[in-house]
Amino acid sequence: MNKEPLYAGSFYPSDAEELNMLLDSFKEPNKVKYKSKAIIVPHAAYMYSGHAAMAAYQCLEPSENIFIIAPSHNEVFTNIAMPEYTFFDTPLGSIEVNNRLIKEIASKYPCVVSNVPFEKEYDIEIQLPFLQNIFLPKNQNALDFVKNLKKLGRKIRIIPILVGRCDYHLISDIITEYWENSSFIISSDLSHFYAQDMCRQIDNYTAAIIETGKLDCFQKEQACGLIGIKGLIEFANNNEASLIRAEMYNSGDIDSETDRVVGYGSWFLYPDTKNDYIEKYYKDYLFSVVRESILHAINEEEYTPKNIPAVMLEYGASFVTIKINGQLRGCVGSIYPTKPLFLDLVDNAKNAGFLDSRFIPLTIEELENIEISVSLLSSLERIKFKDEKDLLSKIHPYGIIISEGEKRAVYLPIVWEQLPDKEIFLNSLKEKAGLPPEYFSRTFEAYKFTTVDLEEDVTGNKKPL
Repeated sequence: MNKEPLYAGSFYPSDAEELNMLLDSFKEPNKVKYKSKAIIVPHAAYMYSGHAAMAAYQCLEPSENIFIIAPSHNEVFTNIAMPEYTFFDTPLGSIEVNNRLIKEIASKYPCVVSNVPFEKEYDIEIQLPFLQNIFLPKNQNALDFVKNLKKLGRKIRIIPILVGRCDYHLISDIITEYWENSSFIISSDLSHFYAQDMCRQIDNYTAAIIETGKLDCFQKEQACGLIGIKGLIEFANNNEASLIRAEMYNSGDIDSETDRVVGYGSWFLYPDTKNDYIEKYYKDYLFSVVRESILHAINEEEYTPKNIPAVMLEYGASFVTIKINGQLRGCVGSIYPTKPLFLDLVDNAKNAGFLDSRFIPLTIEELENIEISVSLLSSLERIKFKDEKDLLSKIHPYGIIISEGEKRAVYLPIVWEQLPDKEIFLNSLKEKAGLPPEYFSRTFEAYKFTTVDLEEDVTGNKKPL
């Protein structure tokens, strides 16, 4: 039994050639070639959400089984629903449903197996042409054909899941159990029908929760597919993985209607931290931003980077350090992520070069000889301790922030190289905060963090100022 497409011709083109051309137009040819087994994507009409969805689909790793987990908009039921259809049709052809796996899931988890919840639902159907365009291309050049010979006969099967009144732990459990041989698509738009400024505030907050994994901070109004999103976040948290932003905007950015807009965002799962991802894929871009910021500042010009990668739009905290002949020439940073990372880098680079009160501003003559390093900070974690001895046992090898009333000081992890003794390290940090080295009280607070420390490549990739 085939599920016919209901939304071809409205949410997306009904003509196959036109549909493929539209999908191809959303692709970014220079996108980082990282492949992920799990993505979050929107499910609106393609003219609105297609670009955001494709930004994540270009990162999706093909698997034998592809789960599509989406909220039910029309039917009310408990837990999850899966279909009895054998195929889902689109203008690009048919995609097989893995009915055997559906029966297995139904035997293990509370669910409804029925076509009824799927009959008028659009948020599964919206995803299918993306899969067909990405993984089953109709036109291949000779080289691509040879590369894909080994894939002949390999099928992609989908497991469509609609989410009803459900605990997100159920979604996390399913992802965990079937992770090895599967990929996962979480289908969800963001906020609905707020004025554009309010939409941006809500969606930025939602994005920050997704990107930091703070599950307890969600409200159900933030996204229609929130249960699926929370399930994937819990899986990421349990596996020390991160969700990296691929794209985010709202319908008001597409058309002129700004009174009632819908937010769209996409993310992909990465098996490490955001800062490690930046180090691996965007180190050169990061240092180009820092150097350009210094150059524009010395010329008294405002600087805004171009072609900002989505990951750099995530909020982040950084330190920028400038040295000349190995000697410190300026260092300024942020402890808390209060702005997009690219802007934090722009501001800290400018301030390290020209507003560090310990040094005179950089001169034009010095620019050729500056050495730049950047530290990207993790989120802060409060250290719980009984007494100073207990605290000393917990501070190495982290960056440490201490706080007592209005007095506060921070050392990056790299300071351990100069102060390897724990007691000397902590006493020095107290003095930096304006406290006596022997000071301790019940109201004393300490926080720890890690950093990814980046040194600029000076072997040929350094951009001249």
